[in-house]
Amino acid sequence: MDLSGMMTYVAALSVSTERITEFIKRFPKASDYLSTETTGVREDLRVICVHLLAIVIGGVLCWFFPTQLAPTGIVIPVEFADRFGWCLLFGVLASGGSSFWNSALDTFHGVKTKLGS
Repeated sequence: MDLSGMMTYVAALSVSTERITEFIKRFPKASDYLSTETTGVREDLRVICVHLLAIVIGGVLCWFFPTQLAPTGIVIPVEFADRFGWCLLFGVLASGGSSFWNSALDTFHGVKTKLGS
């Protein structure tokens, strides 16, 4: 497996996972819980739910769009158990990257806002 191809795949999957996760976090009932920062155990549960949501979204994207997102060096297996394992792995990787892209976009937005003032 080509390492640069895999990194490209995970980056594309991470960006799309982050955008869909943010979209779902903005749903009226979901935003009350998923987007509102609190303290203590409730905050820990909120963060866990957001990470699990990103893992599921990354896995689903990997499952339904393997040939559209994956470069030529990556072949997603077709057998159910193997494919589920690969998509779960890529979902976890995309979830970690999703947090990175979310922070990067927040930083970019802050710089843009500061320069616009």
